[in-house]
Amino acid sequence: MTHQQMQQLLQRGGSAFQQGNLVQAEQCCHAMLAQQPKEPNALHLLALVLKKQNRFDESVNSFRQTLSVQPNNADVLNNYGNLLREMGRYSDAIIEYKKATKSRPEFTECWFNMALTEQAAGDHAAAIDTLKKAIKVKPNDPRFTNALGISFKASDLLKEAEQAYASALNADPNHYRALHNMGVVLRMQDKQEQALSYFMKALSIDPQVAELRYNFANTLYELGRFDEADEEYRKAIALKPDYLEAHETLNQFYWEHGKRDLFSKSYLVGIKNVPQSAELREAYVKSLELSGAKEEAERAIDKALKDIGLHAGLLRYKARILAENGDVESSLKYFERAVEADPNQQPIRMDLSRLLIQAGYYETALQHLDAAEKMQPYDQEMWAYRGLCWRLLNDKRESWLNDYESFVQTYQIETPQGYQKLDDFLAELRQVVSDMHVTEVRPLEQTLRGGTQTHGRLFFRPIPVVQKLKEQLEKCILSYINTLPYDPSHPLLSRKSTNFRFAGSWSVKLKKNGFHVNHVHPAGWISSAFYVDVPQSVCQDDPGKEGWIKFGESGLSLGEGREKIFKIVKPESGTLALFPSYMWHGTVPFTDDAIRLTTPFDIVPI
Repeated sequence: MTHQQMQQLLQRGGSAFQQGNLVQAEQCCHAMLAQQPKEPNALHLLALVLKKQNRFDESVNSFRQTLSVQPNNADVLNNYGNLLREMGRYSDAIIEYKKATKSRPEFTECWFNMALTEQAAGDHAAAIDTLKKAIKVKPNDPRFTNALGISFKASDLLKEAEQAYASALNADPNHYRALHNMGVVLRMQDKQEQALSYFMKALSIDPQVAELRYNFANTLYELGRFDEADEEYRKAIALKPDYLEAHETLNQFYWEHGKRDLFSKSYLVGIKNVPQSAELREAYVKSLELSGAKEEAERAIDKALKDIGLHAGLLRYKARILAENGDVESSLKYFERAVEADPNQQPIRMDLSRLLIQAGYYETALQHLDAAEKMQPYDQEMWAYRGLCWRLLNDKRESWLNDYESFVQTYQIETPQGYQKLDDFLAELRQVVSDMHVTEVRPLEQTLRGGTQTHGRLFFRPIPVVQKLKEQLEKCILSYINTLPYDPSHPLLSRKSTNFRFAGSWSVKLKKNGFHVNHVHPAGWISSAFYVDVPQSVCQDDPGKEGWIKFGESGLSLGEGREKIFKIVKPESGTLALFPSYMWHGTVPFTDDAIRLTTPFDIVPI
């Protein structure tokens, strides 16, 4: 075959690939390689064809053969990186992208692909650096600045995210994704009216995007336009019937606003449209479970198993319901089947461990917790369960994990600048935060009983008194962190860092007889309770210790002889309590007619 014939065959293969005729494209490649087994263009095209056919292992082999001939070909390295990213091999993909950009430093598309991979791997600091390199070469590409905004937002750098989205929109005022993302970041900063305008413009460009409808609804909700929010949530679900987040938010809205007749109905609509979605069935059962509709939840899970089959997540919920009904033996059998169906699903291991602890099988629980740690090593609930097992087995590691005297600390905040005394500051804070409580009942998945909780991130709100509180709390947090020693094997101490971010911040208002059930904060590192207002019944000489925060007693209701309070702290207005997120804590109910107002938060190291 002449060189000209080879080129014609390559062009024919390339055209077939572009037109989606992958069979013909592959035939052309093999015809060329039969003549020249190391022809790099044919090997590269074959690798792309195989990738398109989801024949990933064969594609990897073709890419490697291409690079054995042309090791510094930036285009091949970039495409190979794209394949590895699609396979979830993020570290390997980044290595190939780095080779490509070293070979061709101005290769902005490769810088962009590398940043997307770093984002997928959760390394937003690296993605920010990478995107800045791409923007330096090509400053007016809105994709780059939009992606930069995404990483800034993920790093809680909301002002920087806002600026990045503004740059994207300056380059392209109709960039749909930047409009949407700008709306989200403005809403997070409680700039609801501004956010609304961006969402409305994005909707004028594409009204059929479920995620856009959902975030539009969230903004309407924050503005108190509840009926409109309800309608938009339902539109989002109509566009995407298995949109779990929209279902959960809509039904949380119904629950908190007393619309019990509508609660969980959206799931039935979604299931009718997407009957084979096991995840949607799980979410429906979970909502019924949380609302106390146990019999309805059991019927729903049985129907799901009948319709879909032995899906691991469905087996998990069947096991949970059996455990709740007291049938431990049957529950354990279903959990075992769930683990067998998917041994790498961490929530199954956690639920099974919980039941095993309740049943007294501590050693077996620890085996499943070891498996859970491999999947999510910083899951705070996993460490809480492990600590329980160690305590009940008289293992000395429990005191190493839960050093209550060292790890539970209280601080009185300083009087912020601009206030004569702390009471003046707390009075203003009390009024501002109280006004944020607009719902009627507690959120379904939260630990409070007899009270309400605010939505969103409290410390993202640009309210002066809230920001002054945040500044004072940061001083206390740094003092706490500086008291901690370093231990590379300890889940709290191994992560010691004075660089941190607020992973969550909210307010809780408890009324008479209100309390928090014993719980932990699974996604935190250090957790807290800051007391804005405390009922007068919370006092030092109260034998019942009403309203006090207690540590050590678990949320598993293990009963007398297995539960124990190791430390209990009296709340005071202006006081901050800090402790590891994995440490069990709850509160004693209080009988005063006054309210108990707090602004808790979680932090994680960065």
